[in-house]
Amino acid sequence: MSVRESNAKSWLGAPFLLAAGLFWLGSALALDPAKDFHHYVRNTWSIEEGLPQISAQAMAQDNAGYLWVGTQAGLARFDGNRFVAYTPEDTPELPGGFVHDLLHDASGRLWIATYKGIAMHSDGRFVAVPLGDEENRPLNVLDLAATDDETVLAAAENAVYVIEEQVLRRLHALPGPAHSLMPQGEVLWVGSRGGIYRIDADGKVEFLPMPGDASDVAVTHLAQAQGRVWAGTSQGLFENHSGQFLRYELDPALATGPIEALFEDGDGNLWVADIAHLSRLREGLPRERIERADAGLSVRDVFEDREGNLWLGSQWNGLTRLRNGWTRRFSVREGLHTALVWSLAEAEDGGLWVGTDEGLSRFRDGRFELVVPATDLPHPNAYTLLVEAETVWIGTRRGLAVLRGSQIEQPAEFEPLRSAQINGIVRDHEGVLWFATTQGLYRFDEAGLSHFGEAQGLRDPRVRFILQTRAQDLLLGTNSGLFQLRDGRIQEIGVAQGLPKGLDVTALLELPGGELVLGSLSESQFLFDGKRWLSLGSDQGMPPNAAFFLAHDADYLWVAGIRGIARVPIQDLRDFATGRVSRVRGEMLLNERGDRRGGQKGFCCNGAGNAKGLLLGEELWAPTRDGLVAFNTRSAHSSSNVPTTLIERVRVGGEWRRIDGEDSLALDAENRDVGFEFTGISFEDPRSVGFRFRLIGYHEDWREPDEISQRVVSYTNLPPGDYRFEVQGASRPDDWSATAAVDFSIKAHFHETASFRLLLGLLVVGAVYLGYLLLRREHSRNERALQRLVEERTEALAEANLQLEEASQTDQLTGLRNRRYLAAQMPKDLAFYARELRRGGALGEVMVFAIIDIDFFKPVNDLYGHHAGDEVLKQIAQVLLTLVRTGDYVVRWGGEEFILVFRPTPPNLLPQLGERVRRAVAEHRFDLGGGKTQSITCSIGLVEHPLFLDAKTTLEWEQLLELADRALYHVKRNGRNGWAAYRPAPGVTVSRVLEMLWMNEDEFAASDDLELVAQIVGVKPTE
Repeated sequence: MSVRESNAKSWLGAPFLLAAGLFWLGSALALDPAKDFHHYVRNTWSIEEGLPQISAQAMAQDNAGYLWVGTQAGLARFDGNRFVAYTPEDTPELPGGFVHDLLHDASGRLWIATYKGIAMHSDGRFVAVPLGDEENRPLNVLDLAATDDETVLAAAENAVYVIEEQVLRRLHALPGPAHSLMPQGEVLWVGSRGGIYRIDADGKVEFLPMPGDASDVAVTHLAQAQGRVWAGTSQGLFENHSGQFLRYELDPALATGPIEALFEDGDGNLWVADIAHLSRLREGLPRERIERADAGLSVRDVFEDREGNLWLGSQWNGLTRLRNGWTRRFSVREGLHTALVWSLAEAEDGGLWVGTDEGLSRFRDGRFELVVPATDLPHPNAYTLLVEAETVWIGTRRGLAVLRGSQIEQPAEFEPLRSAQINGIVRDHEGVLWFATTQGLYRFDEAGLSHFGEAQGLRDPRVRFILQTRAQDLLLGTNSGLFQLRDGRIQEIGVAQGLPKGLDVTALLELPGGELVLGSLSESQFLFDGKRWLSLGSDQGMPPNAAFFLAHDADYLWVAGIRGIARVPIQDLRDFATGRVSRVRGEMLLNERGDRRGGQKGFCCNGAGNAKGLLLGEELWAPTRDGLVAFNTRSAHSSSNVPTTLIERVRVGGEWRRIDGEDSLALDAENRDVGFEFTGISFEDPRSVGFRFRLIGYHEDWREPDEISQRVVSYTNLPPGDYRFEVQGASRPDDWSATAAVDFSIKAHFHETASFRLLLGLLVVGAVYLGYLLLRREHSRNERALQRLVEERTEALAEANLQLEEASQTDQLTGLRNRRYLAAQMPKDLAFYARELRRGGALGEVMVFAIIDIDFFKPVNDLYGHHAGDEVLKQIAQVLLTLVRTGDYVVRWGGEEFILVFRPTPPNLLPQLGERVRRAVAEHRFDLGGGKTQSITCSIGLVEHPLFLDAKTTLEWEQLLELADRALYHVKRNGRNGWAAYRPAPGVTVSRVLEMLWMNEDEFAASDDLELVAQIVGVKPTE
């Protein structure tokens, strides 16, 4: 089920403050009952990720931890990373592809109920379960159940069947159809038409009818939950009271509609799915109903795994996993008039003041109320706030407004601020108001408004942050360094103590011990221990992040910024400052980009300056582009589950084979190439599962794959001997799983045996003796020959090393240069260009880099197979090679992306280069194999070097490619089959371009600081 949003309707009406108080329980529960559905973390998988079909109808988890999913077109095994599909076509033991139910029993066997019978999976093998003592015919099995003594039962036609010795035998013949089963001690409940059969231990059958208005319903689901028996039928939900089934009347939506799933999770929630919606019951009462169509519901099965994740199988949207996460997000669904939030501050009488893209709102009891609309402000964006008794100071992007009680004012004394963006408002210990703005620092007291700018020593007028320390020092964070106001003068500080000069400061914080923490746009933090500034970047253990908000509690420093929310123990900072540790234990817990081991993925955080976050009790509140995020600091943790690591297959001689529990594999002397496929099963954060491996007997050291997604390791031309392949998985650094291992041996050829070596030794001794005799006669001639031999071998070794280096820098599929070559060559090319420029040889010319991305490449793979895709990539490479001159080169950047590097050329030729590449690809007819051809287009992003011909500094080549990638994205978003390039507008500086590279796509496209040169022809996906 694809769950993107849900509309929660709560009958209990738990207020905001109660929800905040209960939120911390999520760390101890599978799914916190106090959280509404849309606050859970949701991930969805469907056919795009390998599920055989969009309908996930049944789920089970085996002893190894694999999640099994039954669909309408086969069975799938899921490890969190990939699906392995099984269908009747490739697995004949499966009687049918339409799977109704799955059951994993206490003996470790997986039973699969289909519309044509039952199959069993155990020890990696499937076995068909035949009908016993009857005609071998298809049997539509609807439900499976296991009794306390591990007997497996099946519901089919008008009977209950039992599986004995892997044969299906009729146990109870019934007057009506058997739709569903529920063993309860020695009693078996069987859902049928019009009622439920109750069968006791002696085989006595009692029929419990449904009420008169439901005499013809089909009882398709049964559950023992919350102290009673529940029945889901084709005409609503029923519950058993004193032996009678009564219609559930507390929720009209559940009373009459078809019930598609019933499940009680480990926290006592009863999940009830009807045709298109999902409801949650607590203690028999409706707690929440999820009914938004875009939530991707239509649930047909609910399952809870051993890690406490809740899985929803949907009719239309595949498979969805729910987990608590550490956040709640309050946005448009809670009444926020616009999702983009810039600032927040604690209200005097409870709740929060929230500055948004369209005015000022009040957040209280879980709901937003618009208090000051955008039309009442000098600028719609309420960018910063200061809350005082009966007064809210509102700093906007163009001036100041003041909310006094219910009246909004724009006082005339603040008219000088009308053209400034106000980044921070602070009242100091003496009652003076200070304003950090893009026009400098302003002071407001009884004497009125006064200004501090360049004349007072402020090198850059853009002041972003104000902090008054406990020593009453007024510190200013600016776009060009850290400054202090003292005796009416402003002076830069910190440079002499190790702070980089001109640092773009985004946030400041004073710790309880007096240490200062500084956040910067360079994505590093800095710590001042009273004597020196120490860098806290990735080399020192901190996740990269441009901090917009800094806070601390008793144990941690919290950093909220452009990449998300991170923390680091305060004691680590002190140990780092004193030299006791060289790295701190920083960890990212909420991550915008979903990085590996980056914590929970989610939007965060907006704007730099004051009022960009709050730490209230155990919750950190931050403004985002999707409302307010409330991050629970107590329950947050990195993944605590150690994955189950398994070796799934071994490849020998080019063929994969299962291990089947063999103690050792004996390979003959011809099989010297061996590969291993492994996995690490963990559903909490599967993208962060990493591996290390070693082959004892070949290399004893642990090694890690080049890519996090790599789960295959291969060895070629191994010498004979005994080996042991070992692999471990981890979700957290240095927290490795138990070792999975395979032992194998490779036999030796005769010339590799000890006997052969002995014979060879004797021959060598004889040859040496003969050589000794010859040496006495021809010493001088042999000496010259030996010298020539040494020279030849040295030359051969050098040639071999050159070939090895060439191979490491070549893409195996296309024969083009690869990323490693580009990383090594690009600095050389730029240095050569710089030398030519100094000599005047390249004056007025620019190098041009082009990123080429094949349009709609995935459908080629999906429709024609990966072989056709590989052929397209090779042909694209040949087309691009026809476009380059001597000195130009083509690189396969990765996947369907290529990079062309053109030697210095006049800048006015950039449009011709872009159109030439686009036309060459578009006019080529690509051979897909099997007599099929197709036209394919590409999108191209270009950039020139240098971007600023008169600049003393310019962009690094990685940043140039980032700018080209932005241009490529513009082409992709606006129709494809075209080219585009960004050039700086007049007056734009290098630093501004660097700053823009951190913008999101919408902000980047809206800026006027870059001029777009483009030609987009456009193409439909079907072309």
